[in-house]
Amino acid sequence: MRGTFHFDSKFYQTADKAVNLIKLNILWILFSVPLVTMGAASCALHEIASKIVRNEDGYILRDFLTVFQRKWKQALKLWMPLLLAGVGIVLELFFWRNVGGLWAEVMTGMLVMLAVIWNFLFIYAFPLAVRMETSTRTTLCNALLLAVKHLPESLYMLFWTGIFLVAGWLWTPVLLIEIFTGAAVLAAVQEKVLLKIFGQEQIPEPDPEQ
Repeated sequence: MRGTFHFDSKFYQTADKAVNLIKLNILWILFSVPLVTMGAASCALHEIASKIVRNEDGYILRDFLTVFQRKWKQALKLWMPLLLAGVGIVLELFFWRNVGGLWAEVMTGMLVMLAVIWNFLFIYAFPLAVRMETSTRTTLCNALLLAVKHLPESLYMLFWTGIFLVAGWLWTPVLLIEIFTGAAVLAAVQEKVLLKIFGQEQIPEPDPEQ
């Protein structure tokens, strides 16, 4: 009889995925520390998370480093405008929060909408980058078009992003868990949705040789 700890058992497969997600999350954090490298780290995060979701075998560290090196230049071109835009949105929100009046409320509302769009771009851009070699402008445009075309799915992914952030903010034990698994688990949740979207749009899966 096959026991609980047999390689083919549901328990073993679940535990193996959990360990791989922890490894992936730690790698993403370490390689995102310089901040400018977060784009390449996010490309690697999504490609490995996609493999985990599809139950494909691989070596987390080796595969992560391979994707990181392969997508470094493309990801940097994507990440820098997103980083600058994100910093600008945050600074403007802090400014208008301290200003009273109707105009401040209007500006805050507009900035919240920009923040939603920014998050849509962040969710779609790097998974697209690992699947397609396109210019920065094309990738960002495709990301926005897909986010709007598949708005219910986009809002679902944004909802879970918000849940992760709020839960970590409110409960310290959850924050500690998210430090070890948060980004990888969130990427896996997003990849489950993105795999369906990309399948409908006939966008190929990541090519290791690309």
